[in-house]
Amino acid sequence: MNTTPIPFADLRKIDVSNTAVMLALYVPEDQDWDEANRYFQEDTGFAPGKNLTGCRRITGNLRGDEGRHDYLLEFDHPEIPFDPIARLKFSDIKWTDDFIDNYAKDYEYD
Repeated sequence: MNTTPIPFADLRKIDVSNTAVMLALYVPEDQDWDEANRYFQEDTGFAPGKNLTGCRRITGNLRGDEGRHDYLLEFDHPEIPFDPIARLKFSDIKWTDDFIDNYAKDYEYD
């Protein structure tokens, strides 16, 4: 599991087609990733058949640690689509492209 933080500016440099962003998230060091996978596959129905391969804190927030706590979620199996209707049920899950456009004002970027 990739848990390396990622600068906001680097989001534009990655292939975001198999990612999403979870807003206002706190990830404990002892996170149970099997439980997280069940949440996205079964509880939300957002990523059926997909597993998390990365959960990376997005850095570069203008307010530092007192600011936003958003995480880039990276999944395997790019051939399996996300369920867009399931995503609409959870306002804290954003498409990565939309997150970049809508939250850029809160982050440092070059």
